[in-house]
Amino acid sequence: MSKKVVSKIDDFHVKVTKGLKLSFERMIQTKIEKNQSVVIMRDGKIITIKASELHKL
Repeated sequence: MSKKVVSKIDDFHVKVTKGLKLSFERMIQTKIEKNQSVVIMRDGKIITIKASELHKL
């Protein structure tokens, strides 16, 4: 691949990563405002955790 193609792919990955981080932060903030929990997988087990506790991490 040429450097131009690799650069475009890298730019795309950076943009997607930023978008995912922003959407995660917004989701957590919304869950905190509504006093809700988030379902996550930790150590291969599905658990629910208060969004306010997750935000502290």
